Amino acid sequence: MPKQLVIVGNGQMAELFFSHFTYDTDYRVAGFAVDRAFMTSDRLLGLPVAPFEEVESRFAPGSFHAFVAIGPAKNNTVRAARFLAMRQKGYRFANYISPHAIVSPDARLGENVSVGHFAIVSPWARISDNVHIGSGSSIGHHCEVQTHAFLPLHVIMAGSVVIGERVFVGAGTTIRDNVSIGAGSVIGAGSALLSDVEANSVYASAGARPLPMRADQAKL
Repeated sequence: MPKQLVIVGNGQMAELFFSHFTYDTDYRVAGFAVDRAFMTSDRLLGLPVAPFEEVESRFAPGSFHAFVAIGPAKNNTVRAARFLAMRQKGYRFANYISPHAIVSPDARLGENVSVGHFAIVSPWARISDNVHIGSGSSIGHHCEVQTHAFLPLHVIMAGSVVIGERVFVGAGTTIRDNVSIGAGSVIGAGSALLSDVEANSVYASAGARPLPMRADQAKL
């Protein structure tokens, strides 16, 4: 019998994980929950949307698992707050591990964790609660990703990297071994980190510069 699931969120992340859980797992999504102030409809993808303030009465914690599917808004503080609130309400959390991901049996995963398609979590890595690891990412051996961190796509981490709480690591970032990123930091897409980053820092990659077009290219 499928396990019942309520998804916290009503945006694109919620729609994404509705699809993931529906087609890749034995969970059955029964509905969604979002703060009353952010409700735009009482239905999403044909399922009911409950005010977060009433979630227990619509989806009882004893009968439903929960999954917080909220993006990294406000430096991941919104995701963190909703996860902690659902835990306080007594919910058990689902994890989403893509059937196309590789997760070592020696890795340790917390609750409300997602690991996307073709991602790799290497031996002795520790993934804490409410962490999102996007498709194509590689978490090296003995790495630690702390609570509420968000790694969207193609993040490459060598061994023994530490990602602090609520850190956002932009798509396509590469982090060398033994680097630590302090809590609350934001790492821009395409960055290459070779040394530690202090807490609450913003690290932006230089970005690509357009090159002048040669005369022979202009004819193509």
